[in-house]
Amino acid sequence: MIKTLKVRLYPNEKQKILLEKHFGACRFVWNYFLELRTALLRESKAKGKPQGLNYFETCKLLTELKKEKQWLYEVSNPSLQQVLRKLDNAFTAFFRKNAGYPKFKSKKDNQYFVVPTGVKATRRKIIIPKFLEGIRYRDKTDASTLGKIKQAVITKVADRYFASLYYEAPDSEKKADTEFAVGVDRGISRFAVLSDGIAIENPRFLQSFERKLRREHRRLSRKLRGSKNRAKQRLRLAKVYLKLSDSRSDFLHKLSGAIAKSYSTVVLEDLNIQGMVHNTRLAKHILDASWGAFGRMLEYKAVNTVKIGRFEPSSKTCSDCGWYNPSLKLSDRIFRCKECGLIIDRDLNASINVRNIGLIKVGWGTPEFTPVETPLAGYLSRRGISYVSLKQEPQSLQG
Repeated sequence: MIKTLKVRLYPNEKQKILLEKHFGACRFVWNYFLELRTALLRESKAKGKPQGLNYFETCKLLTELKKEKQWLYEVSNPSLQQVLRKLDNAFTAFFRKNAGYPKFKSKKDNQYFVVPTGVKATRRKIIIPKFLEGIRYRDKTDASTLGKIKQAVITKVADRYFASLYYEAPDSEKKADTEFAVGVDRGISRFAVLSDGIAIENPRFLQSFERKLRREHRRLSRKLRGSKNRAKQRLRLAKVYLKLSDSRSDFLHKLSGAIAKSYSTVVLEDLNIQGMVHNTRLAKHILDASWGAFGRMLEYKAVNTVKIGRFEPSSKTCSDCGWYNPSLKLSDRIFRCKECGLIIDRDLNASINVRNIGLIKVGWGTPEFTPVETPLAGYLSRRGISYVSLKQEPQSLQG
């Protein structure tokens, strides 16, 4: 089983310069061979016999290129070869009509390079080729206990450096504190409503950062293109976006971890998020909620994860008797059943239906729904996540 550990790096000034050389050299090799392969493809097409270069031919040409560009010797050769491998894969995907034509890379794009071999870790340092003294890192996990590290990806975001370590780990048995199943209904007004009556408030991170983002964008628009002041302002803006991303990621990890520990089975809807964002009024709020990332985290953290079809009428069906209400609107927040008289919160009704449909799908049947005491409330309280209980008077707990 391949796992990934992402740690933050703290290089010294000398190491920062060498890291920047790696980013620049990988970008140069990509652009150089993209232009070369494009020119050769264009010339061969004109002659009526389309012909290009493959990965092994570009590796031979890289050796000749390094004799002309001596500064390429300062960079790890396997990392440069990985660039050629990715470029070859990009052309293969293009010819198979799975992707568009490869594009040139810029300094403004994501900065990263791959270290395929020779990665080692001690308790405090990551050792890679050309950095034999090791780059200091900080994380709660000791990377030296991971075993053999297959490869590393070094990235730069704003002014921070990170290393994603890919290592092989034995399959570990996931455990939960209870044997109960829970249905999760994701939304906008509330981030998520669970079938046992717990509703997670939507933190709306973008809304809290929006004013600051607008101010930094205005300042950037007033800077002269190509100036040092513009580069400094781009970095300030990138730091705000990074803080927004970190806040959202922290919330998602805490919540998904709490749910995975509290329930043995989690049932989710297979939402068509790509189609939902076509609604221009809700697109920003849907993307800010990060439903997709939250679902993926639950999938790899929970003991069992069940997905139900996106066309299941979970919101319009009574969770008690099964009566279907085709006229239910998005603005109707209370579900009223005309068959059995049930009056229930719309999202809670949907989450119960999600749970029941998921259990039927895996052949476990639909046991009678009774709210149970789970340790989730304690987990949420300790992590500072606001929630309300739909089974009693609303309350908000802050850690």
